[in-house]
Amino acid sequence: MKAKETRFEKYMKFWYGISGPLDEQKRQVMNQIGNRAYLFLSGSFFVMLMAVNLYIMQQSRKARLTDNEVEKDELPEAKKAAWTKGMISGAIFGILMLILEFLTSYSDGSWTWIMIPTCLISGVFFGIFMSLIAVHRIKVVKDED
Repeated sequence: MKAKETRFEKYMKFWYGISGPLDEQKRQVMNQIGNRAYLFLSGSFFVMLMAVNLYIMQQSRKARLTDNEVEKDELPEAKKAAWTKGMISGAIFGILMLILEFLTSYSDGSWTWIMIPTCLISGVFFGIFMSLIAVHRIKVVKDED
């Protein structure tokens, strides 16, 4: 007795242009083509996303949108605010990374307690890096009196 074709198989045969019955070899070739197309699609999407991101970063840096301009007497407060903002972003990054690591590895049993200090230390390094970037972007405005 022959099994009835599902609606999904009918659609796949239509989109791939397959005529006749869908045997195992045709199904494997169809899966290989689909996998390659998906890989190409996701890869080209990643490249496009990175190109757009690099363009936006370059143009915002060129237009000096990323500079934080402060007066000379406001410089210490601006640096303190930059360090605080960077360390808060590092703490948030570390905590979110820990939660994500727990959710992805607990179900298969690969969770270990060493991941807690690893995620928190990486959050501290991320915070220091973000703070240094924020401090580097501070520019002192010269008085033109």
